[in-house]
Amino acid sequence: MNLRMFRTKYIFLFLLSSFCVCGEKPVTQTQTNLYLGLDKVSYLTGKFNSPGPLAPVILEENAKEHFLRPDVKKALHKMINDFEDSKPNSYKQHIFLVSSFRNFSHQKGIWESKYSGKKAMRVPITGKSPEEIINLILEFSSAPGTSRHHWGTDFDLNALENAYFESNGKGKILYDWLKENASRYGFCQPYSALSTRNNKGYQEEKWHWSYAPISNQLTKEWVKAFQSGEIKLAGSFLGADVLGDRALDYVRSINPECERVTTPNL
Repeated sequence: MNLRMFRTKYIFLFLLSSFCVCGEKPVTQTQTNLYLGLDKVSYLTGKFNSPGPLAPVILEENAKEHFLRPDVKKALHKMINDFEDSKPNSYKQHIFLVSSFRNFSHQKGIWESKYSGKKAMRVPITGKSPEEIINLILEFSSAPGTSRHHWGTDFDLNALENAYFESNGKGKILYDWLKENASRYGFCQPYSALSTRNNKGYQEEKWHWSYAPISNQLTKEWVKAFQSGEIKLAGSFLGADVLGDRALDYVRSINPECERVTTPNL
């Protein structure tokens, strides 16, 4: 397929996915709107199914289904459109989604496949204690009920490896553009370098972006609900009792720049 044909298909899919969000009025976030009409704890812990209150996102041909909050989808489309208009003509990379909304069950599958050793990690788990296994998982994966992907505000772009976005990587131009411009659309990189987060939380993820005007609120609500006992993780997945209150550190340890991102005027 030549470049012109690819670009035509890309634009068509982009417009198709944009159709149901164009013309929407900005929404003031009440408690009902924040949780999209769902029970608070169910929403915060991802115990609901897609599409549900979320909107489908189509960015490339034959891609798997992705779902985000309607307000996040609208901002993402605007950002993608502006990136396409401003990038160098010679740059062939487009923005596409690798992962978006994941419910509790999906995240549980990821977590337990690593906890049991079915999915390989940086080093094998043979001979390791539950504590050591959980430490390995928490380098890059959230426990079910704690993931930002439960909220429909967060997504992973293009490649799940930092090298893609660095030095000679194909995504370097894209990443530099995002660092410079993403906040204008309400987005931030929640898992920045560990040194910017007091060396707490997950390792850096240059592919993971979050719609801060909503996810900032949801982060605070999750912390309050966990501390009050509304959110209970014990017994809900393998290793939950070992994880314990450390879940708080991983939910709270976010790039401080995200707090400064405000709702965009799109």
